[in-house]
This record gives sequence, C-alpha cells and structure tokens, in this order.
Amino acid sequence: MERHSLEALERRCQKPDHRRIGNWMARRISRPAALRVTAVLAPWGVSANAVTLLAWGVAAAAAAALGWGTPLGWLLGALLLELWYLLDHVDGQLARLRAAASLDGAQLDYLMHHTVDLLVPAGAGLGLFAATAEPWWLVAGLVWGVALQLIMLQHDARYRSFLARLQQLRGRLEVHGRACGGPQPQPPVPRRPLRLAAWIARKLCETHVLMNLLLAAAVVQWLLGDDGLWTGRALVAILAPTAVAVALWTLVRSQRGGSCEREFAAWFRVPAGHELVYRDGRWNVEEGENSEDASCKIGRQYEGPAMTRKE
Repeated sequence: MERHSLEALERRCQKPDHRRIGNWMARRISRPAALRVTAVLAPWGVSANAVTLLAWGVAAAAAAALGWGTPLGWLLGALLLELWYLLDHVDGQLARLRAAASLDGAQLDYLMHHTVDLLVPAGAGLGLFAATAEPWWLVAGLVWGVALQLIMLQHDARYRSFLARLQQLRGRLEVHGRACGGPQPQPPVPRRPLRLAAWIARKLCETHVLMNLLLAAAVVQWLLGDDGLWTGRALVAILAPTAVAVALWTLVRSQRGGSCEREFAAWFRVPAGHELVYRDGRWNVEEGENSEDASCKIGRQYEGPAMTRKE
C-alpha cells in the first residue's frame, strides 16, 4: 500500500488557497484534521464517493439521535454532526489525491448537503416534541429545515436557470471562467449595527455555526441533566425564525437586484458585434449594435430596462 507524508498529501489534496479561503473552522481545524483521516484511508483504496455516502449515513444518524429527545441523544447527535463535517472534507481530499474529481461526485456531495440541511432541523424539532409533547416544535423544526433549504436552493436554481437558457440558445456565447471571482476570503465583520445584525443572521444559517451551536447546547443539557431540553428549545426558537428571515430577504434582494441575470452576463459574454435577443421562444445570438459592455444586453428583452445598468 502506497503511503504519503502529510506534506505531500497537503500539496495534492488541499484546495488552492486552502489556508485563506473558507470559514475559520474549515481553515484551521477541519481541513488539517481531515488530511490525517485521508492519510489513513488513501492506501486502502477507499473512494471519495464511498466517503460521501458514509458521511451521509453519519448525518442521518445524527438527526435520528437528535430526534431521540434526551440530553444524551442530543449530545450523541451533535458529536455525529462534527464527524460528518470532518468526513465532508475527506471525500474532496480523496478525489483530488486521485485526480478523480467529477460532476457526478459533486452532485452526490450537493445532494448530501441538501439532505443534511433538512434532516438536522427536523431531527431537532422531533426531539423537542418527544421531550415536551408540544407539536409546535415539530412545526418549528420543519420550517427551519425548509428555510435552510430555500437559502441553498436559490444557488442551485440559479445555475439550473442558466442551463435552461443555454439549452434554448441559438449561436455561441463566450465563457469567462471565474468571472464572478470564485471563492473569496471571509470578509471582515461589519461595524454598522444593521449590517452587523444581518451578518450575524447569515452566520447563524451556516452549517458549521449551526453544528457548533447544537454541540454547545447539547453539552449544557447533558451536564445539567436537562431532560426538558430547555437550552435546545431556546436555540431552536432563535434559529428557526432567523433562517426564515434570511431566506426571505435573500430571495427578495436577489429578485429586486436581478442578480441571476447579472451573474449569467458575467459568465457568458456576447461576442463583439452581437447581442442576445429573446425571440420565438429561444435566445438568439444575432449581429447588431454592440454596447460598451456587451454582456449587459443579456436579458434586456426578457427582463426589461432594469437589467441594462452596469455593475
């Protein structure tokens, strides 16, 4: 069995700029720890997809443990979520190590994330219902999960709409790789009160933050013998409406700002001397007057004058 040093694995397995891009936990804890798991699994020929499926099963077990509705169940569920997050980094590292990254593997990983975003809040709501017999917690868990799904699915639906337009296209567009900048370092914490409140709300909907808050609540409940799961109740009472507010605001802001059209225009540019026109149920690349920013013409006849402004 071929074995690699950690230094060699880091060069081959980690993402570009892995020390700079992503949240603090991923940069400082999860990626380095996952590299050690990768070092153990790689010589045995374990595939990236197998690890993704294992992680999926671990996350499902975590949701089931939360649904148990006891302090021990919540602690077990929270610890399993930490393991899931670790394995979620291992599968990508294995794929990069073997140069086996593929769209099918990425699709499997995205499906896992969507499942986790729904199962974990639902499991927490079920656990609180089991501890209190109050059906409100079932509703809160479901609403929380659907809101997290809506936040994530807005991105997926955006790129599906891109594909739908490209399938209707007559002619050619120029593809500009990394036109929207790709992954960026974490921005600084805003100082203005309203921006800070919005930043905190968005952070509370991020998987690693949610996961660590669940762990903190579970530890408190277990240490106190809190069979009523009061800490968990307080957490869900905060996180569920926050997720709903973030999901709705993200949707409204995206629609009002035409962000889908603008991102399409950034990725797919109209060749010089042409414009993209919607006619007879199709998008057509036609010769015509070329503006200073040809990409701004995309969607003009579909979305109206609001889409002609520049970024």
